Amino acid sequence: MLMSDRYVIRAELAAILPAPGWAVMFGEHDLSLHDLYFYVWVVSDGTTIGLIDAGLPLNATEADALGETNRAFGDDVGFRSVRTLPQILDEAGIRGEDVSFVAITQTVTYHSGGIDADLLPNAHFYLARAGVEEFLSGGTGHPAPEFYFSTSSWASLRTLAIEGRLHLVESSASIVPGIEFEVTGGHHPGSGAVIVNTSDGVVGVLETAFLKRNLETGRPIGIAESIADARAAMISFQGRFDTVVAIHDPGNLRDFGGERHD
Repeated sequence: MLMSDRYVIRAELAAILPAPGWAVMFGEHDLSLHDLYFYVWVVSDGTTIGLIDAGLPLNATEADALGETNRAFGDDVGFRSVRTLPQILDEAGIRGEDVSFVAITQTVTYHSGGIDADLLPNAHFYLARAGVEEFLSGGTGHPAPEFYFSTSSWASLRTLAIEGRLHLVESSASIVPGIEFEVTGGHHPGSGAVIVNTSDGVVGVLETAFLKRNLETGRPIGIAESIADARAAMISFQGRFDTVVAIHDPGNLRDFGGERHD
Protein backbone atom coordinates (compact mmCIF):
# COMPACT_ATOMS: atom_id res chain seq x y z
CA MET A 1 0.00 0.00 0.00
CA LEU A 2 1.29 3.46 -0.84
CA MET A 3 1.60 5.41 2.38
CA SER A 4 1.56 8.90 0.84
CA ASP A 5 -2.21 8.97 0.43
CA ARG A 6 -4.35 10.07 3.37
CA TYR A 7 -8.09 9.55 3.38
CA VAL A 8 -10.86 10.54 5.75
CA ILE A 9 -13.56 7.97 6.54
CA ARG A 10 -17.10 8.95 7.47
CA ALA A 11 -19.79 6.54 8.65
CA GLU A 12 -23.26 7.39 7.32
CA LEU A 13 -26.08 5.46 8.97
CA ALA A 14 -28.10 3.41 6.47
CA ALA A 15 -30.27 1.39 8.87
CA ILE A 16 -30.50 -0.31 12.26
CA LEU A 17 -31.57 -3.92 12.63
CA PRO A 18 -31.56 -5.98 15.84
CA ALA A 19 -30.02 -9.44 15.82
CA PRO A 20 -30.06 -12.19 18.46
CA GLY A 21 -27.02 -12.39 20.69
CA TRP A 22 -26.16 -15.92 19.58
CA ALA A 23 -25.76 -14.65 16.02
CA VAL A 24 -23.50 -11.80 17.10
CA MET A 25 -21.18 -13.69 19.47
CA PHE A 26 -20.05 -17.27 18.91
CA GLY A 27 -20.75 -19.57 21.83
CA GLU A 28 -23.34 -17.43 23.62
CA HIS A 29 -26.81 -18.77 24.38
CA ASP A 30 -28.31 -15.30 24.16
CA LEU A 31 -31.79 -14.93 22.70
CA SER A 32 -32.06 -11.20 23.40
CA LEU A 33 -31.78 -8.74 20.53
CA HIS A 34 -28.85 -6.41 19.97
CA ASP A 35 -28.92 -3.47 17.56
CA LEU A 36 -26.62 -3.76 14.58
CA TYR A 37 -25.91 -0.52 12.73
CA PHE A 38 -25.56 -0.67 8.97
CA TYR A 39 -23.53 2.02 7.25
CA VAL A 40 -22.51 3.49 3.96
CA TRP A 41 -18.95 4.67 4.48
CA VAL A 42 -17.73 7.74 2.61
CA VAL A 43 -13.98 7.75 1.93
CA SER A 44 -12.29 10.84 0.52
CA ASP A 45 -8.91 12.54 0.27
CA GLY A 46 -10.46 15.81 -0.93
CA THR A 47 -10.17 14.77 -4.57
CA THR A 48 -11.22 11.14 -4.84
CA ILE A 49 -14.55 10.09 -3.31
CA GLY A 50 -15.41 6.46 -2.76
CA LEU A 51 -17.97 4.43 -0.85
CA ILE A 52 -17.79 1.31 1.23
CA ASP A 53 -21.11 -0.52 0.80
CA ALA A 54 -24.27 0.69 -0.91
CA GLY A 55 -26.95 0.25 1.73
CA LEU A 56 -30.36 -1.39 1.53
CA PRO A 57 -32.38 -2.09 -1.63
CA LEU A 58 -33.78 1.04 -3.21
CA ASN A 59 -37.13 -0.74 -3.53
CA ALA A 60 -38.79 -0.49 -0.11
CA THR A 61 -40.69 -3.74 -0.64
CA GLU A 62 -37.45 -5.66 -1.08
CA ALA A 63 -35.93 -4.02 1.98
CA ASP A 64 -39.03 -4.82 4.03
CA ALA A 65 -38.90 -8.46 2.91
CA LEU A 66 -35.36 -8.75 4.26
CA GLY A 67 -36.41 -7.14 7.55
CA GLU A 68 -39.36 -9.55 7.79
CA THR A 69 -36.91 -12.39 8.41
CA ASN A 70 -36.42 -10.91 11.89
CA ARG A 71 -39.89 -12.09 12.91
CA ALA A 72 -38.31 -15.45 13.65
CA PHE A 73 -36.38 -13.73 16.44
CA GLY A 74 -39.41 -11.94 17.90
CA ASP A 75 -38.79 -8.59 16.22
CA ASP A 76 -41.88 -7.27 14.43
CA VAL A 77 -40.40 -3.97 13.28
CA GLY A 78 -37.45 -4.88 11.06
CA PHE A 79 -35.20 -2.10 9.85
CA ARG A 80 -35.23 1.19 11.71
CA SER A 81 -33.80 4.60 10.75
CA VAL A 82 -33.55 3.61 7.09
CA ARG A 83 -31.71 5.92 4.71
CA THR A 84 -31.22 4.77 1.14
CA LEU A 85 -28.09 5.53 -0.83
CA PRO A 86 -29.66 8.46 -2.76
CA GLN A 87 -30.74 10.01 0.57
CA ILE A 88 -27.30 9.53 2.07
CA LEU A 89 -25.55 11.10 -0.90
CA ASP A 90 -27.97 14.02 -0.98
CA GLU A 91 -27.64 14.74 2.74
CA ALA A 92 -23.86 14.41 2.56
CA GLY A 93 -23.70 16.83 -0.37
CA ILE A 94 -22.19 14.25 -2.72
CA ARG A 95 -23.10 14.08 -6.40
CA GLY A 96 -23.38 10.54 -7.74
CA GLU A 97 -21.17 11.35 -10.71
CA ASP A 98 -18.34 12.34 -8.36
CA VAL A 99 -18.08 8.89 -6.75
CA SER A 100 -15.08 7.01 -8.13
CA PHE A 101 -15.52 3.59 -6.55
CA VAL A 102 -17.77 1.45 -4.39
CA ALA A 103 -16.40 -1.48 -2.38
CA ILE A 104 -19.05 -3.99 -1.33
CA THR A 105 -18.10 -5.88 1.82
CA GLN A 106 -20.87 -8.47 1.53
CA THR A 107 -22.96 -9.60 -1.44
CA VAL A 108 -26.12 -9.82 0.69
CA THR A 109 -28.58 -6.94 0.21
CA TYR A 110 -27.82 -5.43 3.62
CA HIS A 111 -24.74 -4.11 1.85
CA SER A 112 -25.31 -4.62 -1.89
CA GLY A 113 -28.95 -3.57 -2.25
CA GLY A 114 -28.20 0.00 -3.28
CA ILE A 115 -25.88 -0.84 -6.17
CA ASP A 116 -27.05 1.42 -8.98
CA ALA A 117 -25.06 1.88 -12.17
CA ASP A 118 -27.07 4.96 -13.20
CA LEU A 119 -26.92 6.71 -9.81
CA LEU A 120 -23.13 6.34 -9.79
CA PRO A 121 -22.27 6.59 -13.50
CA ASN A 122 -18.50 6.88 -13.09
CA ALA A 123 -17.90 4.51 -10.20
CA HIS A 124 -16.08 1.20 -10.39
CA PHE A 125 -17.54 -1.51 -8.17
CA TYR A 126 -15.53 -4.12 -6.26
CA LEU A 127 -17.11 -7.34 -4.96
CA ALA A 128 -15.79 -10.72 -3.84
CA ARG A 129 -16.06 -13.15 -6.74
CA ALA A 130 -16.82 -15.96 -4.30
CA GLY A 131 -19.98 -14.21 -3.14
CA VAL A 132 -21.34 -13.89 -6.67
CA GLU A 133 -20.44 -17.50 -7.44
CA GLU A 134 -22.14 -18.70 -4.27
CA PHE A 135 -25.32 -16.93 -5.33
CA LEU A 136 -25.19 -18.35 -8.86
CA SER A 137 -24.46 -21.88 -7.65
CA GLY A 138 -27.56 -22.00 -5.47
CA GLY A 139 -25.35 -23.11 -2.59
CA THR A 140 -26.02 -20.16 -0.34
CA GLY A 141 -25.89 -20.74 3.38
CA HIS A 142 -27.71 -17.74 4.84
CA PRO A 143 -29.80 -15.85 4.11
CA ALA A 144 -31.89 -17.23 1.26
CA PRO A 145 -30.65 -16.59 -2.32
CA GLU A 146 -33.28 -13.92 -2.98
CA PHE A 147 -31.51 -11.71 -0.46
CA TYR A 148 -28.12 -11.76 -2.15
CA PHE A 149 -28.90 -9.00 -4.66
CA SER A 150 -31.96 -6.87 -5.23
CA THR A 151 -33.73 -6.92 -8.59
CA SER A 152 -32.26 -3.56 -9.56
CA SER A 153 -28.76 -4.18 -8.19
CA TRP A 154 -28.50 -7.45 -10.14
CA ALA A 155 -29.53 -5.59 -13.31
CA SER A 156 -26.91 -2.96 -12.53
CA LEU A 157 -24.20 -5.63 -12.30
CA ARG A 158 -24.95 -6.51 -15.92
CA THR A 159 -24.58 -2.85 -16.92
CA LEU A 160 -21.38 -2.50 -14.91
CA ALA A 161 -19.88 -5.60 -16.49
CA ILE A 162 -20.69 -4.34 -20.00
CA GLU A 163 -19.17 -0.95 -19.20
CA GLY A 164 -16.02 -2.44 -17.66
CA ARG A 165 -16.82 -1.07 -14.21
CA LEU A 166 -17.38 -4.39 -12.41
CA HIS A 167 -14.42 -5.95 -10.61
CA LEU A 168 -14.90 -9.41 -9.09
CA VAL A 169 -11.98 -9.89 -6.73
CA GLU A 170 -10.41 -13.29 -6.09
CA SER A 171 -8.33 -12.38 -3.04
CA SER A 172 -7.26 -8.72 -3.01
CA ALA A 173 -7.18 -5.69 -5.27
CA SER A 174 -5.81 -2.17 -5.17
CA ILE A 175 -8.70 0.23 -5.75
CA VAL A 176 -6.73 3.48 -5.76
CA PRO A 177 -3.40 4.29 -4.12
CA GLY A 178 -3.94 3.96 -0.37
CA ILE A 179 -7.12 1.86 -0.55
CA GLU A 180 -7.33 -1.90 -0.98
CA PHE A 181 -10.10 -4.47 -1.09
CA GLU A 182 -9.47 -7.84 0.53
CA VAL A 183 -11.65 -10.95 0.45
CA THR A 184 -11.79 -12.51 3.92
CA GLY A 185 -14.64 -15.03 3.86
CA GLY A 186 -15.82 -16.05 7.29
CA HIS A 187 -19.32 -14.65 7.58
CA HIS A 188 -19.95 -15.57 3.94
CA PRO A 189 -17.60 -16.63 1.13
CA GLY A 190 -18.39 -13.16 -0.25
CA SER A 191 -17.32 -11.28 2.86
CA GLY A 192 -14.69 -8.66 2.27
CA ALA A 193 -12.85 -5.82 3.95
CA VAL A 194 -11.52 -2.45 2.90
CA ILE A 195 -8.14 -1.15 3.99
CA VAL A 196 -7.74 2.62 4.06
CA ASN A 197 -4.66 4.72 4.71
CA THR A 198 -5.61 7.69 6.92
CA SER A 199 -3.73 10.39 8.80
CA ASP A 200 -4.29 8.33 11.96
CA GLY A 201 -2.82 5.17 10.47
CA VAL A 202 -4.11 2.29 8.40
CA VAL A 203 -7.75 1.39 9.07
CA GLY A 204 -9.29 -1.97 8.21
CA VAL A 205 -13.08 -1.99 7.84
CA LEU A 206 -13.93 -5.64 8.53
CA GLU A 207 -17.33 -7.09 7.62
CA THR A 208 -16.81 -10.39 9.38
CA ALA A 209 -16.66 -8.72 12.81
CA PHE A 210 -19.99 -7.16 13.83
CA LEU A 211 -19.19 -5.45 17.15
CA LYS A 212 -16.09 -4.23 18.92
CA ARG A 213 -16.70 -7.00 21.42
CA ASN A 214 -15.90 -9.55 18.72
CA LEU A 215 -12.50 -7.96 18.27
CA GLU A 216 -11.85 -7.36 21.97
CA THR A 217 -12.64 -10.94 22.98
CA GLY A 218 -11.32 -12.68 19.88
CA ARG A 219 -14.67 -14.43 19.53
CA PRO A 220 -16.15 -14.44 16.03
CA ILE A 221 -19.74 -13.81 15.11
CA GLY A 222 -22.02 -16.75 15.82
CA ILE A 223 -23.64 -16.72 12.39
CA ALA A 224 -20.39 -17.19 10.45
CA GLU A 225 -20.41 -19.89 7.80
CA SER A 226 -16.77 -20.51 8.73
CA ILE A 227 -15.90 -19.72 12.34
CA ALA A 228 -12.24 -20.51 11.66
CA ASP A 229 -12.04 -18.08 8.74
CA ALA A 230 -13.82 -15.36 10.72
CA ARG A 231 -11.38 -15.76 13.61
CA ALA A 232 -8.40 -15.80 11.25
CA ALA A 233 -9.55 -12.56 9.62
CA MET A 234 -9.83 -10.79 12.97
CA ILE A 235 -6.39 -11.97 14.07
CA SER A 236 -4.83 -11.00 10.75
CA PHE A 237 -6.34 -7.51 10.68
CA GLN A 238 -5.52 -6.75 14.30
CA GLY A 239 -1.93 -7.79 13.66
CA ARG A 240 -1.49 -5.76 10.49
CA PHE A 241 -3.42 -2.51 10.90
CA ASP A 242 -3.53 0.38 13.34
CA THR A 243 -7.33 0.38 13.68
CA VAL A 244 -9.80 -2.40 12.92
CA VAL A 245 -13.44 -1.43 12.54
CA ALA A 246 -16.19 -3.92 13.40
CA ILE A 247 -18.63 -3.03 10.66
CA HIS A 248 -21.94 -2.98 12.59
CA ASP A 249 -20.81 -1.43 15.86
CA PRO A 250 -23.06 1.47 16.99
CA GLY A 251 -19.96 3.34 18.18
CA ASN A 252 -18.83 3.84 14.59
CA LEU A 253 -21.20 6.81 14.39
CA ARG A 254 -19.30 8.50 17.19
CA ASP A 255 -15.84 7.40 16.10
CA PHE A 256 -16.29 8.33 12.46
CA GLY A 257 -18.27 11.52 12.73
CA GLY A 258 -21.88 10.60 12.01
CA GLU A 259 -23.51 11.53 15.31
CA ARG A 260 -26.26 13.58 13.70
CA HIS A 261 -27.94 10.41 12.39
CA ASP A 262 -28.57 8.75 15.79
